[in-house]
Amino acid sequence: MPPSPHARSIHRRVFLAGAGLTGTAAVGGLAALHFLSDSSDDSDAPDTPAAVDPGDLQLITGDASHPGRVTVTTADGRELVHFDGYRFSGNLGTRGATVDTSSPGTVHVDFEVPGDGYTAAVTWRAVGGTVTDDWEFTLPGDADEDALSGGRMIRTLIDADPTVQVPATRWARDPRGGVPYLERVTEHIFTDWAVDDARICGVFTVAGCRDSIPTSIHVPPTRGDDGIWRATVVFRTDPAVAEARELVHDGRLLLAGGVLGHPELPEPLIDVHLPDTYNVFEESGTRTVTVGVAGAPGETAVDLLVRDYDGAEVHHSSVTVSVPDSVRHQDAQVEITLPDDRNWYCLDVTSGSSFARTTAAVWPRYDFGPAEQSIIGLGGFSTLDQGSQEPGLEPVAEERALWERLGVRHLRNPWLSAEESEATGIRTGLLPSGTPGQFDDPDAQSFDDWTEDALTRGEDSGVEIYELLNEWNARGSGDEISALATEYSDRWLVPFHAAKERTGSDAALLAASMAGWDSTFLDTLRDRGSWELLDGIAEHAGRGNYTADYDGATWNFLGQTRQARAYLDEHPGPDQLWLTEAYACTRPNTWWNDPPRVAADAVLLSLLLAKACNVKGVHWYQLTDGLWHDKYGVDPSDPEYHYGLFHVDRSPKPSAAAFAHASEVLDGASFLGWLESVHPDLHGLRFTTGGREVRVLWSRQNGYITNATRVGTDFHPFPEPWETSGEPTLRVSVPDGATCSDVLGRPVAVTDGAVEVGGSPVTVVDDAGDGDWPTVVDGEASVALTGVSVRRDGTSLTVDGDNATGGTLTLRITGRQVGGEVTETELKVPAGGFSESVDLGEAMPEDSSAVGVNPGQPAQVRILAERREKLTPEAAQPQVWRAEYYRSV
Repeated sequence: MPPSPHARSIHRRVFLAGAGLTGTAAVGGLAALHFLSDSSDDSDAPDTPAAVDPGDLQLITGDASHPGRVTVTTADGRELVHFDGYRFSGNLGTRGATVDTSSPGTVHVDFEVPGDGYTAAVTWRAVGGTVTDDWEFTLPGDADEDALSGGRMIRTLIDADPTVQVPATRWARDPRGGVPYLERVTEHIFTDWAVDDARICGVFTVAGCRDSIPTSIHVPPTRGDDGIWRATVVFRTDPAVAEARELVHDGRLLLAGGVLGHPELPEPLIDVHLPDTYNVFEESGTRTVTVGVAGAPGETAVDLLVRDYDGAEVHHSSVTVSVPDSVRHQDAQVEITLPDDRNWYCLDVTSGSSFARTTAAVWPRYDFGPAEQSIIGLGGFSTLDQGSQEPGLEPVAEERALWERLGVRHLRNPWLSAEESEATGIRTGLLPSGTPGQFDDPDAQSFDDWTEDALTRGEDSGVEIYELLNEWNARGSGDEISALATEYSDRWLVPFHAAKERTGSDAALLAASMAGWDSTFLDTLRDRGSWELLDGIAEHAGRGNYTADYDGATWNFLGQTRQARAYLDEHPGPDQLWLTEAYACTRPNTWWNDPPRVAADAVLLSLLLAKACNVKGVHWYQLTDGLWHDKYGVDPSDPEYHYGLFHVDRSPKPSAAAFAHASEVLDGASFLGWLESVHPDLHGLRFTTGGREVRVLWSRQNGYITNATRVGTDFHPFPEPWETSGEPTLRVSVPDGATCSDVLGRPVAVTDGAVEVGGSPVTVVDDAGDGDWPTVVDGEASVALTGVSVRRDGTSLTVDGDNATGGTLTLRITGRQVGGEVTETELKVPAGGFSESVDLGEAMPEDSSAVGVNPGQPAQVRILAERREKLTPEAAQPQVWRAEYYRSV
């Protein structure tokens, strides 16, 4: 047996009485540490140090310099952690203490709290390898209940490794329907203590804990019916902790929670896992799936079902998993075949009422070109430990390999050094943080020091852009925005630009990113004379329950992007447009956000539309679900946890495969213009790349509003990714020899020279570059406006067509932006065949000045007519359909 670790010296204190003994006896006796696992063969050594069992934990009191302190030690006296008092929200905290050790194995501490009506007390109990501390608080009647919401227990780790915080979660389904989701049960904060070449594994469990640092831990109490506020902290070092810690190391967080157990977790808890960190594969083939069961000893039959993106079952089997008496979990391996070279798969396991899910995707490796020919980028957080961010569990090398697989060529943050950026071909940016009035305090960091730090970090990473601050326009409204922009211009932008110029940096300087479109902030910069110092602007084109190509509401992607482009084109000076946040949020079963299949379509279209609007780069927000300060956290009610291309378990959403496909389509591509369709519901974008023409087609027969059947509640059940509504499609002719693919890049069949096109985009690659298609489009029209053509005479535009709606129809014509705004001109046309003219004035496009056309391409106008109607009487908003045509002028 390996030797026990060296005990730290113990101050003269009182050891708690146990087993009827008094004086220096400790709870459970002084047992030596022993290894939980050992291997005499170094070649078989685990990736992490072996764990040792520290024996029964001891509670020690009597430190006069720290009133109320309780120290937890191992059985042979090594100190692990000091527990002290409690700090309420703000500056209020415990002071003196009365300690009662009269009950064996128990310590009760009554703390003094300044202020009438405040009390704080805690009872500590040590049983074997577990220490439980139960806190109770009272507040005066006029106290703000938020005084405890941010409360923290003062705790000092002694010679411990950095902590890893992950929640215990469970899969759940809403009884009203919709997709399943993960919900939080409690929080686990894992900590290791080195013991020669081994380690002691410990875990703190606290419900509702947001974060922990070496000196404190967030412990928010809840109010009972008796008015007492209570919270419980459990500290464990028993063998199950080491078992769970290994699972966390392997990224199996769901099963780790099951090993530690909790009354609100299913028993048994089941899990499904693939060995790759992100479950993205380069080719079809056989994969080994691990089915795990955590809980009490015994046998559990688990059903495994694997579906592809269309819902086809590619594997279905059952396996029996036996958990032995000696451990808290057991695994079984199942071989499955992922049959396609490009597809997305969902793996579900069920056993009685317990179930779990993971996903996988397959797409071939693609060699992407340099950053200069790509707009594809990434923002959010990384597995790196930068600034105040704790490191993630994923290896940095694997995350960077995933960037390459996704076609990422730009990063919003300096996650690479200048040398790494050069080697990988991925350019970085820098977003320094700053708030209004930050430098008003003369004792705080100065602006000069702040600027020097930012420019040094930028130089170290070889950044291509400085995005000078984030969403200041969201900090106010009306005149407040102008005041904020004035401070930003005079106290931040002007001196930062001067400092950057002194360094000789050639990185572009972007204005503070806009939360949604907001010209007021930028107008103020022009008024203050700082507009000309910029190289570009950054926009966050947030989107609600609208398709990515809808521009008829405030929170839409295309409309905001077009407005930003129009503003830049109207006001000479900066010309770069960056979308430093773009997203497809999949918060489950919520009408404002995207079902999984809708999100995949939105990812592809958003990136293509950005290219059409001459965007310099898009930083997609973000790689994985979670938050930068809660990387593995879940909350089905908070959208901030659901912006990732990958789920919180790091398995791919359909969005990830769509993102990779978009990167391939756009690699080295140039935009040629919008499709000049012969059908009012068929839309498309035309690109050229490598001598081939690429057209991306989609239909809006189903309308532009997603989740349009929602009623007046936030809840709206989402379909599973493979559940489609049987929407109408258009049959679209394509050239001979053309190859077609869907949103994931999977082949789409061409039959009799045509493809079926619905709301999900279809990419058509035409090697011959024949520009006269599609000539035939069959399918019903949502708005009966057909045969549209245009003729131009100076600034006058004549529109010919057939209006079969049975009444007068209002056409909205969009041409060149005027005064920095996207301008629409209305034209009313009668029923039947018509030929009507309208003077567009300054909005008549010249050369490439039309909306959505890149420099050097023919000018186009957009003509649309719209109708609105509720899909059901109970629907909370109407669906929107449009007859929409682009025509060259």
